[in-house]
Amino acid sequence: MQPRKFKKGQDIITYGDFGQEYFILAQGNVRVFVYKNGVDPKDPKLEEQIAFQKIMEQGAGFGELALMYNSKRTATIRAETEEVLTYVLDGTIFKTIIIKSSIDKRSI
Repeated sequence: MQPRKFKKGQDIITYGDFGQEYFILAQGNVRVFVYKNGVDPKDPKLEEQIAFQKIMEQGAGFGELALMYNSKRTATIRAETEEVLTYVLDGTIFKTIIIKSSIDKRSI
C-alpha cells in the first residue's frame, strides 16, 4: 500500500471512472456523493443529480465495488477536511487478496 494525500475539495474517486484502486482512509474525512440512477457522469448539471451524500471518517475503506464488479465508479468521493491521508492498494492486488480469502474460507 502506498500513502496518498489529498487537499480539501479534491476528488479521490470520480463518478463514472473505471476503478483501479482501493483506498483506506487514514486521516481526515471524505464526503461521498451518490447520484440518481442512470445519470450520465458527463452531465453538466451533475451536482443537481445527487441522490444522497454522507461523510466517511478515519478507518473507512472505499472503492471496492468498482473493483469487485469490474465496473465504473458509482460515486464521487471528495476530501472534506484540510488534509486527507489515504493508503492506496492496486486493484489487481485487492482482487487477489479477496479471491485468496474466499478460497481459504472454502478450504476450511
